Amino acid sequence: MTLNVSPPTSGVRPARRRSPGWLLPTGLIVFGLIPIAANALRRVAMAVGPDGSASGGDGGMPLPAVLHVLGATVFVVLGALQFSAGLRGRRPRWHRVAGRLAILGALLAAASGLWLAFAYVSGSSGLLFVFRLLAASGLAAFIVLGFRAIRRRRLPAHRAWMIRAFAIGLGAATQVFTLGFGEQLFGEGELSIALLNGAGWAINLAVAEWAIRRRPRRIARAGADWARRPR
Repeated sequence: MTLNVSPPTSGVRPARRRSPGWLLPTGLIVFGLIPIAANALRRVAMAVGPDGSASGGDGGMPLPAVLHVLGATVFVVLGALQFSAGLRGRRPRWHRVAGRLAILGALLAAASGLWLAFAYVSGSSGLLFVFRLLAASGLAAFIVLGFRAIRRRRLPAHRAWMIRAFAIGLGAATQVFTLGFGEQLFGEGELSIALLNGAGWAINLAVAEWAIRRRPRRIARAGADWARRPR
């Protein structure tokens, strides 16, 4: 006589399917590079005529704009890779080195952003000038606070400040959509342009705060484990 004995199934939960670790960093990089690619295409169009010959237009960029694009690109690419838990776990040294390079890129983007704001103050409204000052200053402040937090081994605070900084860094990408759709609805007046630019940063910061508060306990446990890890 044969008895068919099935293994107990009570209390056993099916394994969760995790999303690929590369999905979020790749999406952030692609999204962050949208304004950089769009600006590059615009510069090419200015320098090349409709028939493919040189149009004589000025396709060059002023120095602060070049520095801003360079810093923003480094920050967007290396900053997005910091969201990969796999890279952080498997290559902690790479995480630290890339993080420091991302910080330098962010500070360069913030400083050149301030330079651009003052250089083109006469060509923008007062409100837009204020928004640009707040964005550049906020980016620099969040980066400094995030770096200070990690030096003190406060991982949850470090993560929160860096997410906020990255949200500001992605502001130009969101503004592609707020300006692109908003101008069709509200026109191209100085006030609407300023508010649509500000909306890009505001939307990103709102999403950042949601992400920071999504799983605070898990981050706090990870921070405690990291703080106890021998250096």
